[in-house]
Amino acid sequence: MTTPDQNGPVARLLRYANEVHSLASRCGRADLAEVLAACAARWKDECTDIVVAGAQKRGKSRLLNTLVGHPDLVPVDADVATNCFLSLRRGPKLAAVVHRSTENGPVQTPITIESIPDYASMRGDAGKRRDVVSVDITLDNPLLDGLRLLDTPGVDSLTVGHRQVTVAMLQRADALLFTLSAQDQPVLRHELEFLAEAAERVQAIAFVLTKVEDSANWRSLMEENQARLRTFVNEAVAENPARAVTLNPLLSAPWIPVSSKLAEAAEAKRREGRQERADALRARSGMDVLERHLRGFAEGRDSARGATVVAAALSVLGSLATGAKDDVAVGSDDEGDITARLAEVEAGLERLTELAAKRRAGAVANTFLGREVAGIVAARVAEVRQPYENAISTLKKQEQIDRYMAELPLSVQRSLEAIWSQIVYDVEMLSRTTLDAFARDLGLDPVDLEADRRMLPNLSQVQVRGDMAAGAPESVDMVRDVLPSASIGLSLGGFAATLLGPVGFILVAPAIGAAIFMGRRSMEKVQRNQAALRSALRDQFSLVSREMTLDLERMVATWRVNVEQVADESLMRRRKELESRRAELKAASARSAEDRRKARQSGQDRITAIDTLTKRGHELRKELATAVAALGGGV
Repeated sequence: MTTPDQNGPVARLLRYANEVHSLASRCGRADLAEVLAACAARWKDECTDIVVAGAQKRGKSRLLNTLVGHPDLVPVDADVATNCFLSLRRGPKLAAVVHRSTENGPVQTPITIESIPDYASMRGDAGKRRDVVSVDITLDNPLLDGLRLLDTPGVDSLTVGHRQVTVAMLQRADALLFTLSAQDQPVLRHELEFLAEAAERVQAIAFVLTKVEDSANWRSLMEENQARLRTFVNEAVAENPARAVTLNPLLSAPWIPVSSKLAEAAEAKRREGRQERADALRARSGMDVLERHLRGFAEGRDSARGATVVAAALSVLGSLATGAKDDVAVGSDDEGDITARLAEVEAGLERLTELAAKRRAGAVANTFLGREVAGIVAARVAEVRQPYENAISTLKKQEQIDRYMAELPLSVQRSLEAIWSQIVYDVEMLSRTTLDAFARDLGLDPVDLEADRRMLPNLSQVQVRGDMAAGAPESVDMVRDVLPSASIGLSLGGFAATLLGPVGFILVAPAIGAAIFMGRRSMEKVQRNQAALRSALRDQFSLVSREMTLDLERMVATWRVNVEQVADESLMRRRKELESRRAELKAASARSAEDRRKARQSGQDRITAIDTLTKRGHELRKELATAVAALGGGV
């Protein structure tokens, strides 16, 4: 990394971070100093991480393939697998390595380029993608010099785990490219909510509008997207003005319209030697503008990272200010000052007592989550079973039943595998909604549900069979089987006798009777097999429902316990902090007048330093925001 200009915002930022770190250390807050040190540690990484995110079908994967010049590299039209991301960086040759997290530690396995979808996409082999954390792809492309592109799961994928993986990736991101499509619906609420989360973690954000080649109205769609974003930000800031710092920069983020299709056509024309036509298509594709912006991110990564450091520094200063104000109150000549600070602490402890009661009530309500799982599973499994039962009614011949029974086990297995993702999604959404409300009531951040390795339970028992005695000798009921057939045969035989005489009766009546007898036996056999199949299906799906329910109940119970444990730890930590602060205030008030005067002076000096540093931090944040906005030459 090049040495920054000593008078530039990055150099001043580094000096600023050191000053805040030193102040925290002098105040005896090593914990706060460590927070700032950890945030600044990424400064040594000379590779710019750019996360590419967006909903499914927004053109994200094809965009990446076009950028690196390999149309089939990243799986298109198949979402990145849960808990997995694709990393594209520069290397001497085209190669791929799978990274797994196993019980024995991380494992790296080289794979072929052609097999990437098997390990990294939802259409791949479930066994191969198990435990896969990432697929690292290297290729020799100058665009990736100093850049690492990170392809993430769609933010609207079938599992909450997908979204959580993408949000977690933003913790290591220097910039975010968020994709929307000119041939799809405008930006949706869940995408805006994701962007709000993203803006808290990364400042360098650009919107990429894909698929503009065939859309005559892409400009109006882009304007509608911008209007929706503006409405969302304004409403969020009106509800909580403190969010303006992170959300307002979204309104000035650049929008870059691109077309992978036109860029690919340009390369085709170039290979044909039609250079002028290729240049025209390339210019229309918008890829040069996007690449310039990516290079700007790489060259300006210090500015992008600086915003994160400033945010951490301002948070540290806020915590230091509380202790300094306590010292000022202790040394005040007005006894009311320390009384007011103590009253503030006592009020905080009372709120914690109320929160503890809410925590107990919420925990009781959370226990009902497991019971709701069974209803979700039963409803979804019934949706799968009904078409099979309907199909059974259409089977009129034994050979149809035999063929259907031969295909049934594998068909049922695949149907259950297909519905499993939706069941997990339903359970996750229910759990997320309930546990988020529980956390919010306790003043905690939204919960992170770790369902990224939730595999379908072992359903090797799927063995649906019909009437196992269908081929065995069958007994004949004279009243039920023979008499009706004989009666009909005699009646029709009498009719034949009037036409053909006694010979007609002798020949026709037995033949007709036998045919009717065999037809009835065949029809009844089919009906018995149909009934047996329906019964077997119900039994099998009932067994599967129990296995799924048990597995998901365990998952929900784990989430519930983890969230409640986090809540307990948070409440305990806040109580300890307030009790420690109360003890310090009371102990300080019992000191001599001289000691209190010194504490007051020290507190005032720290408040002055904190106020100065806070003001400088806000100024630096504005400068860095301007520098980030200029990355890429101003789109």
